[in-house]
Amino acid sequence: MKRNQRNQTVNVISTVALVTLFAKLLGIVRESLQARAFGTQAAADLYTTANNTTIYLFTTVAYALCIAAVPILTPRLRRDRREGCAAACNLITITVLLSVLAAAGWIAATFTPWVGSLWEGSAQETAQLASYIRIMALTLPVIVLTYLLVAFFQSLEHFVLQGSMSIPYNLALILFLVLFAGRLGVGGYVAAVALAWLLQLAMTAPYAVRERFLLRPALDLRADYVRTFLKTAVVTVLTTSIFLFCYLQDSGMTAQLPGSPVSAFYYADKLFTPLTTTLIYSISTVLFPKFSQEYASTDRATYLRYIWNVLRSTLLLILPVSVVLAVFGTPIVQVLFEGGNFGADSTAATGSIFTIYALSMAGFCTLDLLSKAYYTMEKTLEPLLVNGGILVCNWILNRLLGPRWGGAGLAAATAISITAGGVVMAFLLLRGAGPIHAAQLAKSLLAAIAMGCVLYGSTGLLLSGLEGKMMLVVKCAAMGVVAMALYALLMLLTRQADFLALLRRNKSQ
Repeated sequence: MKRNQRNQTVNVISTVALVTLFAKLLGIVRESLQARAFGTQAAADLYTTANNTTIYLFTTVAYALCIAAVPILTPRLRRDRREGCAAACNLITITVLLSVLAAAGWIAATFTPWVGSLWEGSAQETAQLASYIRIMALTLPVIVLTYLLVAFFQSLEHFVLQGSMSIPYNLALILFLVLFAGRLGVGGYVAAVALAWLLQLAMTAPYAVRERFLLRPALDLRADYVRTFLKTAVVTVLTTSIFLFCYLQDSGMTAQLPGSPVSAFYYADKLFTPLTTTLIYSISTVLFPKFSQEYASTDRATYLRYIWNVLRSTLLLILPVSVVLAVFGTPIVQVLFEGGNFGADSTAATGSIFTIYALSMAGFCTLDLLSKAYYTMEKTLEPLLVNGGILVCNWILNRLLGPRWGGAGLAAATAISITAGGVVMAFLLLRGAGPIHAAQLAKSLLAAIAMGCVLYGSTGLLLSGLEGKMMLVVKCAAMGVVAMALYALLMLLTRQADFLALLRRNKSQ
């Protein structure tokens, strides 16, 4: 029975990962077209700044609200469907009302000197930025409503929704960039982005019909779970948004450094985030509700060893992917973005940042999984302190490394801070699990490093820098396949237990 459940979980994760990957690839196509249309010039920087302070921030906060709602809704829906639906309607009503107030405050702030602090440019550019922020601020209630509905359906084990809901959003924006970007410019794109969020909300409609769920506004601030939800949400905003806040620190400081365009960080992030979250969030989306089941049915030490096994198995996949992306960082940017207004200088700046960001994937993964393990135990202090420490560490390292190495130094500060935070959180959580054997994880890490060294050396021999995009794709893909085969061979030679178990599981299917 356990083997069947494990195989079913792997199949669900695979499905979610494939759907999410497709959506993320569409997002990368969208970003590629955007880069070609707007480049890294002042107009693109205005869009980037407006997006960073509105939609990017709003979606991260809304995702945190989604995570905070799942542990509240899941047990209530399993105990009594009517009770769970009532709790969902209440939480949705509360958060949407708060989001309306927040959006109004955001718009009001654009009429104050706050906007001037975001942009060091002409008065005309500052006014343009304020108008972009006003348009994008209107999306906040829609984003919050969408993610709270996702939490409800995720609690009913509809895991594909979260990965698929951005598909029509990306398709609509791709069509805009192809057909109207030249005519309507950045201003038209801002409006299109805001309107496209209605398509993401519309993706929840089929699930509402299937579950016969009707959203009935309800407001009960005295419900026993409201305080827990708000408390968890506040902490979760920080712990799930840690890379966002580091990225905002980086992009904010790069505006003060000569020769480091803000948009280079924007495009590096738009590559790093989807590629990183496709696998990590696919795994955590499916396993997060299962953490509660495991915690309720076993003792604390057994639960922590279960979390360690999940983390170790996940890093088995993340480490080689991180290395491959780091080695091919600049070629990936060249293939996807270079062209039109996005020239060789933009490729070099964006590629160096993306390469360094890619090295933080293991730390990012560790923080995400272990934070959710803490939330299942209804503990929020440790994740809060660790992620607060990451922000402080990143702020300090930015000021030490940024002036010396520019954008690359700022990206290195983030990679170091997030990786160190993952190590610290693992130590704090797993110290109560009894003896933890790290030999299998060490094998994965050493194999990934060896693979990376071979791959990096091969690029110097096989890539001349004069290849066309198609030939560059062929060469990098071939080297990547060989590198992954080398990683698998090293796993076999060192008898890495997690890798062998994965092979046996696939063979049994």
